[in-house]
Amino acid sequence: MSGPEERLLVPGGEDGARPAILAAVGQAGGRVWPKSPVTSYVPALDGLRALAVIAVMVYHSGLILGGYLGVDVFFTLSGFLITSLLIDEYSARGTIGLRNFYYRRALRLLPALFTFLTVWTIVLLSTVPTTFWSVIWTYVALVTLYVANWALMLGSPLGIFGHTWSLAIEEQFYFVWPLMILFLLRSFRSRANVMLLLLCSAGVSLLWRFYLTLGTNTLDRVYWATDTHADGLLIGSALALLVGLKVFSGVALRYASVGAAIVLVYLLTFTPLGAAYAYGVTSVVALVTAILILDVISARSWLAIALEQPWIAWTGRISYGLYIWHFPVFFQLGVLRIGSGHDISYERVALAWVVTFVAAAASYVLIERPALALKARFAWQRGETVLPVPSSPEWHP
Repeated sequence: MSGPEERLLVPGGEDGARPAILAAVGQAGGRVWPKSPVTSYVPALDGLRALAVIAVMVYHSGLILGGYLGVDVFFTLSGFLITSLLIDEYSARGTIGLRNFYYRRALRLLPALFTFLTVWTIVLLSTVPTTFWSVIWTYVALVTLYVANWALMLGSPLGIFGHTWSLAIEEQFYFVWPLMILFLLRSFRSRANVMLLLLCSAGVSLLWRFYLTLGTNTLDRVYWATDTHADGLLIGSALALLVGLKVFSGVALRYASVGAAIVLVYLLTFTPLGAAYAYGVTSVVALVTAILILDVISARSWLAIALEQPWIAWTGRISYGLYIWHFPVFFQLGVLRIGSGHDISYERVALAWVVTFVAAAASYVLIERPALALKARFAWQRGETVLPVPSSPEWHP
């Protein structure tokens, strides 16, 4: 699962305190748009990402039924973070630098992915007969082009690269979303209207999934296709618009986050893939994840304190590597299961986890972090404006 553009930033004072969400204002095309709350790092969101990747890994270890839904936690986070950053740039500059956005995405995703593909392509070419080499190169091409989800839907198994379907969905989203959000921000005077449009689009994706399921379409069609698995990304994007409209805090949010956490843990543990997906469990996961995001960015809650523990946040920072490396490692060590498994060797599962964490940590330190350092060359500057921005904002949420 790809890491979002950056870990979420929220308004903070000089002392780094975490206040309630506030909003500033930008002006673009004659319309007043509140800025997305993006200014300081929230480690609890890395903790939430850690929860998602651990759920997927436990699921592929055959120990829980619903860990596949961790991918939808990732989708919601990705939609929220990317949209927040795009809104922030639009508010400050009156436009979105598409070329630099794609450069930043490439630096975030491609170095680690190409390293992963290189290592495992060498392993495969060294261990399978030459008659299968063309198949391997086809798999590599499908992953590199970010169409793995459509390949799976059409019947290509992809072998040890089968888990890259989620990377494909996210990258397809990253490819079209900057243009779409730019169009929406320029076309609508109200942020609330854009938010409602995104929520309706998520609902349409869900209804389309249900309609196809009632027909003759297989689970492969409705699970791996972008059009029927877009609800998490759209709900996360809608959340990015919501946080600029209202300040969220207080007892109600605290209780809501407790309930959301309980629901999420239950779904990740006990929800088998099948009918639950067709009936919209991914949207439920996206909504409860949105509540948890609101909680950890709005105030210093019990959940934020738990998720920002150093080892949890660190796991979240290497979550991209954990996701891409765990699947082939689990397969090669013979512990890969889908959902609840039998004849599980816990010693081999433990070994697979250790190998995965070592590979992911090495990827982060040696590949991802140096590449991330280059992203600053393609970052927009906060003082840079294309359209005028008022010096004394008068907008209030």
